[in-house]
Amino acid sequence: MRYFLLVAACLLGLATISFAQTDKKAEVFLGYSNLQAEGIPDRNDPNNVFDDDFFDRRKGLHGGNASVTGYFFSRLGITGDFSFHRTEDTTDFTGMRNSIDTRVIYFMAGPQFKLRNDSRLEPFVRVLAGGAHTRFEVSSQQTTSNGTITNSFDTGKTDFAMAVGGGLDIRLSDRFSIRAFQVDYVPIFLRDRSINVLGQTGAIQPFTLEGQRQDHIRVSVGLVF
Repeated sequence: MRYFLLVAACLLGLATISFAQTDKKAEVFLGYSNLQAEGIPDRNDPNNVFDDDFFDRRKGLHGGNASVTGYFFSRLGITGDFSFHRTEDTTDFTGMRNSIDTRVIYFMAGPQFKLRNDSRLEPFVRVLAGGAHTRFEVSSQQTTSNGTITNSFDTGKTDFAMAVGGGLDIRLSDRFSIRAFQVDYVPIFLRDRSINVLGQTGAIQPFTLEGQRQDHIRVSVGLVF
């Protein structure tokens, strides 16, 4: 969460600058975000993205989304986007508790087109690219007659990510708007990863985890300054 607060503070500073501009050359969005994250059971078929598996095995992660957009034309600009999402799953057994803390951080940038007009409704679309850092913290607690045994480890990696989506802003004044909705398809392209495992003979053997694509969906709402 400290990463989100740091970026949010920077974006609020940029928002102060944009307030002084009557032609709104820049705008800042801050809001709540829900990431519908897919697990990694099998490689998806790249020729058929919207198959049955696209809507299965999905977990909701809560978090925040912040972005800043600078317009070099009246409707076309460049957006820098940051989001942080987290969830914790805990499973209790007899005398044992296992927990997995999952965090996903996106940092992307790309063009955005916003249909500015005389009405209060301003739809927008954008295409972003960048990276995503996924981190897992796993812990296990087992209660025995001799006390509590705790084991834990964490792992994380950064991979290429992108976003394709858009939404609708409802303008309240020249300076403030409500982002009624923002929906992005935000896949993460996991790279091949080699690890060493202990073989049946007791020797260390290399093992390769093939790269896969996680088909995430991000939904955000909030305020635009």
